[in-house]
Amino acid sequence: MPPTADERQLLEEVRDLLAATVEDLTVEEIGPDSSLQDDLGVDSLARLELVAAIEDRWQIEVPQEQAERLTTVRQIAEHLAEAVAAPTGGTA
Repeated sequence: MPPTADERQLLEEVRDLLAATVEDLTVEEIGPDSSLQDDLGVDSLARLELVAAIEDRWQIEVPQEQAERLTTVRQIAEHLAEAVAAPTGGTA
């Protein structure tokens, strides 16, 4: 099933945020199914910075155990789609 306009927008925003957060990474290098660690070389420190940037940008909290399960750009975007749609105080 092709992504909706909202999903494409979230993917683009995550790609932009990754490029801005991770040193030596450009948007062109980041695909929807890129593995943060294997394809993009995101180490544990960069992952923490990325999670902090996501939390700041979307005003959500990403629990550590959830952040560790988000290993691709698409998984991050899918998590955001659910978390942003969830009512305030929900478990995202």
